[in-house]
Amino acid sequence: MSHETIALAGLLHDIGKLMLRASVAGHYTWERTAQGDFGYKHAMLSATFVEELLPSQWRKEVLGPVGYHHRPQSRRDRIVQLADHLSAAERNDGLQDEQPRAEHPRQLLSIFCQLNADDQTLPADRRRYLPLRPLRLEEEALFPDVELSDYQEVWRCYEALWEAFRQEAETLRNAHASGGDLPTYLESMALLLQRYTWCVPSAYYRSLPDISLYDHSRMTAALAAALDRPEVDDAWLNEVAGAPEQSAREVALLVGGDISGVQEFIYTITARGATPSLRGRSFYLQLLTEAVARYVLRQLDLPITNLIYAGGGNFYLLARPGDLASLTAIQRELSRVLLQHHRGALYVAVAGLPLQARNFFNGQISQAWGRLHERIQQVKLRRFGELDSTELAQLFAPLDHGGNEEQQCQVCGQEHTDTKAERVGADAEPVRKCPACRAFEKLGDDLRRARWLLWTELEGKPEAQTVTLDLTKPPGDHSQVLAALGLAAAPLERLPNAASTSGQRQVLLALDDDALAALKPTLQTAVGRRLFVNTTPILTLDERQALEQDQSFPEDERRQLPPADRVKPFSVLEHWSRGIQRLGVLRMDVDNLGALFQRGLGAQATLSRVAALSFAVSLYFEGWVAKLAEEVNQATRRPPEQGGRLYAIYAGGDDLFFVGSWDAVVELAVAVRRDLTRYAAGHPGIHASGGIALVGGKYPLYQAAEDAKRAEEQAKALRWRLNGADRRKDAICFLNKALPWAFFGTEEETEKEVPNLNTVHGLMHELAEQVQAGAPKALLRRLVDFYGEYMEAQRQWQLTRGQSAWVNDDQAAWGRWTWRSVYTLKRMEGRVGQRAQSQDVQQRLQKLRSALQQGDARLFERLGVAARWAELLTRGE
Repeated sequence: MSHETIALAGLLHDIGKLMLRASVAGHYTWERTAQGDFGYKHAMLSATFVEELLPSQWRKEVLGPVGYHHRPQSRRDRIVQLADHLSAAERNDGLQDEQPRAEHPRQLLSIFCQLNADDQTLPADRRRYLPLRPLRLEEEALFPDVELSDYQEVWRCYEALWEAFRQEAETLRNAHASGGDLPTYLESMALLLQRYTWCVPSAYYRSLPDISLYDHSRMTAALAAALDRPEVDDAWLNEVAGAPEQSAREVALLVGGDISGVQEFIYTITARGATPSLRGRSFYLQLLTEAVARYVLRQLDLPITNLIYAGGGNFYLLARPGDLASLTAIQRELSRVLLQHHRGALYVAVAGLPLQARNFFNGQISQAWGRLHERIQQVKLRRFGELDSTELAQLFAPLDHGGNEEQQCQVCGQEHTDTKAERVGADAEPVRKCPACRAFEKLGDDLRRARWLLWTELEGKPEAQTVTLDLTKPPGDHSQVLAALGLAAAPLERLPNAASTSGQRQVLLALDDDALAALKPTLQTAVGRRLFVNTTPILTLDERQALEQDQSFPEDERRQLPPADRVKPFSVLEHWSRGIQRLGVLRMDVDNLGALFQRGLGAQATLSRVAALSFAVSLYFEGWVAKLAEEVNQATRRPPEQGGRLYAIYAGGDDLFFVGSWDAVVELAVAVRRDLTRYAAGHPGIHASGGIALVGGKYPLYQAAEDAKRAEEQAKALRWRLNGADRRKDAICFLNKALPWAFFGTEEETEKEVPNLNTVHGLMHELAEQVQAGAPKALLRRLVDFYGEYMEAQRQWQLTRGQSAWVNDDQAAWGRWTWRSVYTLKRMEGRVGQRAQSQDVQQRLQKLRSALQQGDARLFERLGVAARWAELLTRGE
C-alpha cells in the first residue's frame, strides 16, 4: 500500500457521516454481524462508499482502513484509527452510535464561537452556525446565523449535499476507471471534499460540532501518511493507542516554511511599468509559496493531503519524524535556486518540530506551533548559512558588471545583459526592462481575465536537486524558478482544447465559482477551486478614448496610456478619484492572530481545530474580500459606466494590500471591517486594523507601501476606551489620525436616509450631502480649522501629561473649538436660508449642531476628521 492509498483511506474514513445524515441506506444491513465488524453505522456507510464510488483498482486496499477504523483488523486499520484519534484529540472522536434525526445541533458551529479573543468569549445563546451549502462565495453560504429550527429543512440540505457530492464522486471514479493515477485522484477527492463537506460537522452527537468533516478528514489523512512507516508496527500502535494523551512517542513532524524579503521584492520598483509588474510579482510569490511546499512534499515522498496550509509566504505540512534529517538538504537546494535567480532578495526558511502523541491533547498543539515559529526565526537569522563556503564566497565576490545604464532595468533597477527597451503605447517613451520584469508584466497581464490556474508537474528530477550555484550567470525569470522546483504554472482565460496526454500530472483550479462548473477531472488532471482575489482594473477602449479627449488628464500621462484591455495605470486610478485626485494605499490585517492560534482555543486546541481556524481566516481574505471589492467598485463608480478603480496587490492569509482611487479604497476598508464581524459570528474580540495613505500617482511605490504600513502600525498602537473599558487596536488610521472602528464607523451610510452622526463615516456622508445640497463649502474649511486647534491642544496636553491622560480625561476634549463649531453651524443655517430656500439643509445643520452640543466629548474629534474627509471628497464638485 502506497502513502497515497493510506492517505486516501484517512480522507474517506468518515464520509459515511454525510451519508448517514442524508439517510443513505447503503448495501449492508445494519444487524449484529455488521455492528461487530464496523462498530458504527457511519463506518459501514463509508465502506459502502468505497465499494460503490471508488475506482476498482484501489478498493481492496482502502476498504479495510475505511470500514474497520473503529474495529481494526490490520496494522493499516490501526494507523487510520490512531490518526483519527490524534486529529480529533479524542480517543473515540466523541461518538456514540449517532442518531442523525434526534434533536441536537446538526449544523457546523462557527470556529470563531470557540475562541477566547481579547479576553472575551461568546456566550452560548449567541452561537452561530454555518449554512449547509456547497462552498461558494455567496453570503448565503459563508456567513453563520442562528441554527435552523426546521429540522426537515436541515435533512433536506444534507440530502442535497450528498447527492451533489455523489454525482461528482461518480464522475471522478469514471475518469480513473481505466488505470487511474492515484496522486491525481487523491488531490481531486480532497478538493471535492472541501467543496461539499467544509460546512458539515465531523461530529455533533455528544460532541461540540465546531470541526468540519473536511478539516478532520484531511488532518486524519495527513497523520495516516506520517504514521505509515516501518517502525510503526503492531506493538508500537498498541502502546500509543492505549494512552495517546500520555505517550511520548513521536508520531509526526510539523514542518513550516517562511519566505522573507517579500515586502522589498514586491514594492521596490519604480512607477514606470509598475502596474502590471506589481500584480505579477505579488502573484508569483503566491505561486512560489505553493511551489516550495509541493517541492518539500515531493522530496519527502508525501501526498498532497499532508499540506496543511500554503499562503501569505508561509506553508505548513505534516511529515514523518525521521524526515527532520532531510530538511537541511532541502533547505540548501531551495537556497541555491533562490540565490541564483533572485540574488538574495528572497529567502525561504524551513524548520521542523517533532510531535509526540501527547502533543495532540489538552491544547498542546498550539504550543507546538509556537515552538515551530521560534525555530523558523532561528533559521532566518542564519540566512543562507546552510550553503557551503565556496557558495558563500560568491556572495561577497565582485560582480563582473556594473554601471552599464543600457543594461539597467528601469522598473527594478537591476542590470541584465538581456535588458530591452519597450513602449507601452504608440506615443510612449521606451522603458528598459530586464527579462524578469518583462515576465512579471506578462504574468500580471495574463491575470487580468484569468479564470483558471493550471499547475503542471514537470517530468524528471527537479533542477533544484542538481543545480550548481554560479552567480556569474544572469538570473532567470519566475518560470525558471518554478521549473527548478519541478513545476510550471499558467493563468488561463480559456480552457485547453484537450486534456493532457503527455504523462505529466496537472492540477486545474477555477479562480471563480462559475468557472468551476466547466471543469471535469481526467486521468492526469485534478480539478477544484482556488480562492484568489483577482480584482484588476482593466482599461476598456471607451475609457481609453475618453481619457485621450480629457484635457484635465495630463498630456504626458495620455502618451503613456497602455492599449485597451490592459491593466489601468496608477495615473488613471488617481485621475478618476472622486474629489481630490489621489491614490489610496490600504494595508490591513487581523489583530493578534498569532495569539489567537496559540492561546485562543485554550485546552480545546486540536490539530483539526487549528486547521479549521486557518481555513476560516483564509476563506475570508482570499475569498470574500474579492466580493467586497467587486461591490465597492460597483457602488463607487462616477459616472456609472466608469470601470473598476480598485487593484488587489495582495489578499490572503489574514491580510490585504490594495491600491486604487482613494475614495474607493476607504470604502473597501470599511466594508472589510464591517463584514468581518458578521463572518466571525459577531465575536467582539475578532477584529482587524488598517492604515490608509493618500499619495500621488508618481509617488514611489515602496514609499507609499511604507506610509501605509506606518499608518497601520499607528492604528495597532492605539489605546482607547469604550463604555469605561480600556481597548487596544481594532482601529483605522486615515488622514494621519488613528481612530477606533467603533468611532470611525462601519455602517453602509449610502443606503441610509439619515447617516449615523456618532461616527466619522456617518458624519462625512452627512457633511458631503449637505454641501451637495447647498450648504456653503466654507463650513467644511471652518470645521477643519477648528479640528486643527483641537489636535494642537491634544499635542500640547500629551507633551506635559501623557497619552493616557488625554484618553482617560473626557473633559480635556472640550474646548473653544466645540463652541466655535456650534456658532459656525448656527450662522450657516442662516446663510442657507438666505441663499437656497432649502429647509432640508437647514434641518440637517440643526441636527448636526444639536448632536455636537449634546454628544460625548470625543464627538468633535470625529467631526474634524469627517470634515477633512468630506472636503477632499467634494473638492472640484
